[in-house]
Amino acid sequence: MNNWQRVSPIALLYFIANNITLLVNNMIYMVPLIFTSYKTISEEPLWLVLGISGILGLIALSAFLQYYFFKFRLSEQTIEIKSGVFKKVHLNLPFARIQNVKIISPFYFRPFDYTTLELDTAGSAKSEANLVALKVGFANQLKQEILNVARTTEQTQSTDNIVNDNDEIVLNRRSLKDLVIHGITNNRVWIFLVLFAPFFDTAANNVDGVLIGLGINFSETFSPETHAWWQLGLYAAALLAISYCLVMLLSVLGSIVAFYGFTLSKQGTNYIRRSGLLTRHEVVMKLPRLQLIVSQQDWLDVVINRLNLRFEQAKQGQKKQPGQEVRNKIMVPSINQQEFQGLLNDVWPNNQFLSLSFSSISKRFLVKYLSLFLTVPTALLAVMAYKQQWGTFAMLCGAMVIVSGLIVMRWVRWGYAIDDNFIYIRKGVLGVNYYLFPLHKIQQTTFHQSVLMARRQLASVSLVLASGSQRIPFLPQHIARQIIDKSLYVIESTKRNWM
Repeated sequence: MNNWQRVSPIALLYFIANNITLLVNNMIYMVPLIFTSYKTISEEPLWLVLGISGILGLIALSAFLQYYFFKFRLSEQTIEIKSGVFKKVHLNLPFARIQNVKIISPFYFRPFDYTTLELDTAGSAKSEANLVALKVGFANQLKQEILNVARTTEQTQSTDNIVNDNDEIVLNRRSLKDLVIHGITNNRVWIFLVLFAPFFDTAANNVDGVLIGLGINFSETFSPETHAWWQLGLYAAALLAISYCLVMLLSVLGSIVAFYGFTLSKQGTNYIRRSGLLTRHEVVMKLPRLQLIVSQQDWLDVVINRLNLRFEQAKQGQKKQPGQEVRNKIMVPSINQQEFQGLLNDVWPNNQFLSLSFSSISKRFLVKYLSLFLTVPTALLAVMAYKQQWGTFAMLCGAMVIVSGLIVMRWVRWGYAIDDNFIYIRKGVLGVNYYLFPLHKIQQTTFHQSVLMARRQLASVSLVLASGSQRIPFLPQHIARQIIDKSLYVIESTKRNWM
């Protein structure tokens, strides 16, 4: 296929959806305009109709132009793409340089048997390619061809043993029960509540008006003049429980939408994640690209003995769209310890995670952060005691105790271990996370030591991977140097690639 090809007209749906997403993501900038124009719009609804029609027209025109100028061709194991309306882009991406292959099937493509192929390379700020509206069969064929070329290149360049196995093996599946547990234990809806906090007053007034129209008056229900204090307490507890259940329900629905039909498979040295209810995502990660494995447990995960497993690859150099980071990484939600150890052993068989004993960091960590935190509140307590403001005094004391307890828990969670091949880091507060990575993946080491730390013969170490930096604070000075020396020795002696 050496000639330039135009994608199917159904790609218009993709470009329309992208433009709508871009508009919604930038809606926050339009809020002041909407508020300042509210009176005019309410008096002249025609302006609202014209505005919406104009926006929809621009979205449709932009989508058509994006489709019209989008072309691609395949030649000599290379993908070329031309795109852009005002800013023309000509992307040339050889198969051998492709790091990730993702097949994404939005709900509006699936009835027509079309999909989107996303390709990117390590640190590819300008080398990500989206082949839009391909037939599913052709997309899978192209994906397999890319993986075969990449496998051949790795066999030629790498000294590691590369397995030539074309049979796909399913390593893990997640049931609907597992997704419900994940939604309950990893509740992130509070993020949206924070984002929409500026609009709570307006929304509350509108809801209050609607409820009064239905005969429900919250002001009277929660008035201390009409109800006893214990009744008010019961009402508040019930309202809080209902609100929490609604928020949890949204979190569970989000988990099901993101991870429905989850499977993690292995084909040769490629790990393949498939999931999604409305939009089906398929992410392929090559084992040599893996930089870091993370075992993540929130406090409720710790209670029920579940965890989330993350495979971290090299970070991309470009700014991701909201939600794209979640789609690109491989995460196995809500697994037990046995499943975690099985997947860990499949990826890195020579790890010693189960037999390790983690060492704690120095108690000087507590001295530093407790002293930094308690200085100002202690002065405020003295002022409040002098003014005999005992109510505020008691509240501040309670807050200081809670925060100090969290700092202590942070110190308790910090731990580290090292063997002949890997570094293991433990950290967290109420929950606990474990970070595992091979020594030969380290790209840069940094030895940190302040004047006060030097007096105590302490130091901190930063270890930079392609997936980001990992820091171990307040180590004994000789241990910090030992970690750095051992890392550099493994890198120099093995000569193994980090990719």
